[in-house]
Amino acid sequence: MNKKLYAALEGLLYLAGEDGLTLTQIAIALEVSEDDAKLMVEALKNEYDRNGRGITIIHTANAYRMTTSERYYEFYKRIYQDQYRTRLSNAAMEVLAIIAYKQPITRAEIEHIRGTNSDHIVRRLLAMSLIKEVGRLDAPGKPVLLGTTDDFLDYFNLVSLDELPELLEDIDEEETKEQALFT
Repeated sequence: MNKKLYAALEGLLYLAGEDGLTLTQIAIALEVSEDDAKLMVEALKNEYDRNGRGITIIHTANAYRMTTSERYYEFYKRIYQDQYRTRLSNAAMEVLAIIAYKQPITRAEIEHIRGTNSDHIVRRLLAMSLIKEVGRLDAPGKPVLLGTTDDFLDYFNLVSLDELPELLEDIDEEETKEQALFT
């Protein structure tokens, strides 16, 4: 590929910002095949990484985007002390995991699984754009169904939900025996 296309790709990724670009968008803009677009993105990423640049290219939420290189984190944190990445509490992580694995899911279902009220946590996760309303359940009261967002994928550096670790389907025998003692 020629330098002009690589320069154009670099500019496109810069312009796209946090939204990033899909392979299809890159291919259309550069008038190349999606395979060639992928090769170009990977080559540009490798060039950044090989030369120790302060930026790199990542692939999350089905889009490629520019981001700062982790190798210079010590410098970045002096100015941007976790301004953009709020730490999630254990309870928030628990609710987020329930939503990620069980989506679409209602607040009542989340609370049934957790055994405690989760309204405040759900509101916080909505405000952080890690979850969103994805519809309404066809049941009395039409409760809101919740699901994860592309920001969720970005936060955890995932391309898709398929990359989530698998859940254990069966409860260990010891846990079953322990539960039987208390019921």
